[in-house]
Amino acid sequence: MKLQDLINSKIFLHSKINISGLSENSKEIKKNYIFFLKDTLKTKESYIKEAIQKGASLIIYCKNNHIDINKYNDSCLFYKVNNINESMSNLARKFYKIKKLDAKIIGITGTNGKTSVSDFIGQLKKIKKEKCGIIGTSGSGIYPNLKNKELTTPNIININKNIRSFINKDAETITMEVSSHGIDQNRIRGVEFDTVVFTNLSQDHLDYHKTMSSYFNVKVKLFTEYKSKKKIICIDGTYGKKIYNILKKENNLLTVSINNNKADYYASDINFLDSGINFNINSKYGKRKISTKLYGKFSIINLLISIATVASNKKEYNLLIDNIGKIKHVNGRMNKYNSKGRPITFIDFAHTPEAINEVLISTKKHFINKKIITVFGCGGNRDSLKRKLMGKVVSNNSDKIIITNDNPRNEEPKMIVNDIISGFKDLTKYKIIFDRKKAIKKALELKNSENIVLILGKGNEEFQIVKNKKILHSDDKVVKKILKL
Repeated sequence: MKLQDLINSKIFLHSKINISGLSENSKEIKKNYIFFLKDTLKTKESYIKEAIQKGASLIIYCKNNHIDINKYNDSCLFYKVNNINESMSNLARKFYKIKKLDAKIIGITGTNGKTSVSDFIGQLKKIKKEKCGIIGTSGSGIYPNLKNKELTTPNIININKNIRSFINKDAETITMEVSSHGIDQNRIRGVEFDTVVFTNLSQDHLDYHKTMSSYFNVKVKLFTEYKSKKKIICIDGTYGKKIYNILKKENNLLTVSINNNKADYYASDINFLDSGINFNINSKYGKRKISTKLYGKFSIINLLISIATVASNKKEYNLLIDNIGKIKHVNGRMNKYNSKGRPITFIDFAHTPEAINEVLISTKKHFINKKIITVFGCGGNRDSLKRKLMGKVVSNNSDKIIITNDNPRNEEPKMIVNDIISGFKDLTKYKIIFDRKKAIKKALELKNSENIVLILGKGNEEFQIVKNKKILHSDDKVVKKILKL
């Protein structure tokens, strides 16, 4: 695209430069790219020099970011703007030719459940024989072919790049996991949502947000500062009720619950079985019985949210309900492994106190007479306040516990374990095995064959972060190897 068409300024009126790409990362710059220089604590000089060396045609910077452009001897054009994030958003939409009606974008936020809801929506769209683009923790792509696992919410340039790619592949719907970091750091600025969804909110990311009030106030921006045609809120938690009270006068609001029969979509007559869940779904379209091979109360909520998001009329609703038994678990979320003579095993991504509590309580409901062995750890250089709470939850609801490494990063694993143990009431039922493979192997011993083993925290991740290195590790592969699956 010609620079003069991209930026309406007299400066570029006679420019013959064709822009071939955009980036805020100097390492990604190629010939004829625009480089957005964001204000950072690190030196700006090295980023500018790298961008120029790699062929940037234009460097856009904020007017508050004082740069002596004369020293670069006309080796690159420079353009000053009032707001770098706004500039990135506007130019990305222009460059990738994103129009409002090209696709319906669904933004999903919450501490837990974003990935599952996004995946379930992808599956429901597939039932309708429609293509669905996905941007999130599991990667990006047309469901189910996802790749490039990076940030839960990429920057606005990559979001628009993905949207254009999905539209070119005839996707009518795009789901996007919207993290609190993504909202706070303006990564979704300029995105026009058709639907916004709230799953839940519980303690996490306080290393970043400091308080739950601040965390909530960032999340709620998706519903108050971004326009949407439809808002879907799970009202079972305290924060869901808060958002509902803020939005309740709006006529585009739909509520979801497994506790409140006044919600627009609610579940009743729930039966937790060792083979899955049976329940009734109730809505303005009537009452229908659902049988699914999914596990956990949270799976019911995620299904309700997904159905409320996708169904726009009774015909669609009935089609989805008729095929709901086809919905599969999301990779890394309550994945079940069963081998004769070995314990029934589940791998789940749960890594917050609330999520772990839900997994443990639900497992007890599914397997009433079984003892539970929990293998888990906590991430290093992240919210340390939640470790004690996670320890308390696991201690109160497990028969045996093996504490192991999650992603210790640059923190001393022993310090992380000490934080976890500080939440234990019973100090007699845990072991510490820092090597995660050995911890899993210990839990899956033959003598534990009558038990349930829960391996929590990493889900479908394929590495561990130790110091500054990514070490290959997959809970899934380790379990399959031990169980010979």
